[in-house]
Amino acid sequence: MPARRLAALVAGAALTVAVPGAALAAGSGAAHTTAPARAAAASTTYVVPVGGVTMLKLAPATAQALAANHVSVRLASEARSLKSGIGFPITGGLVNAKTLGGRITHMGGLTFVAGGKQLTVRDFVINTVRGKLTAYVDQAKTRIDLLNIDLGHAKVTASSTHVGVANVGATLTAAAASALNSYFKTNLFKAGLAIGTAQVSAKVVVLKS
Repeated sequence: MPARRLAALVAGAALTVAVPGAALAAGSGAAHTTAPARAAAASTTYVVPVGGVTMLKLAPATAQALAANHVSVRLASEARSLKSGIGFPITGGLVNAKTLGGRITHMGGLTFVAGGKQLTVRDFVINTVRGKLTAYVDQAKTRIDLLNIDLGHAKVTASSTHVGVANVGATLTAAAASALNSYFKTNLFKAGLAIGTAQVSAKVVVLKS
């Protein structure tokens, strides 16, 4: 689904709550716009994630390749294994309801283990403006671009209290592939490697500036 369509759906759900006067005027077929409605229309509406979970379902081919090369992936901190994949609790963020530009923050992470070494990435942040998922790397004590986020085929559901985005593509960034290969002394990790699909299920509140 194109990003513009996603934004329209989320913005529509948010504005129903944030701008009740404008919605009422539109529904009644009023020929004029009230001053409060004009002011509301000129303001910016934000969606604030306050809970929920982002699920990551690993691509089967990638999971098999990792296992075949004796690389294991373990859950770190608050991450948990669920039927539909690996769950990372949503802790916060701020997203523009009209443009979908913003960030969603998470707890938990993943630990890659191979050759007697381990590398942990945690506290993921989805940056929809950049189309990246960043992660803090324990061993390097820095944050890197871990995944490319693709919304091209995403499916969205939205209400005044919940936003769901499914079928989000996730591939390994060039920077992450280079870091993993260097750390584990391998050439297994490639830029653009299909990691899997993500699904965001966020409890939200609507703010208006």
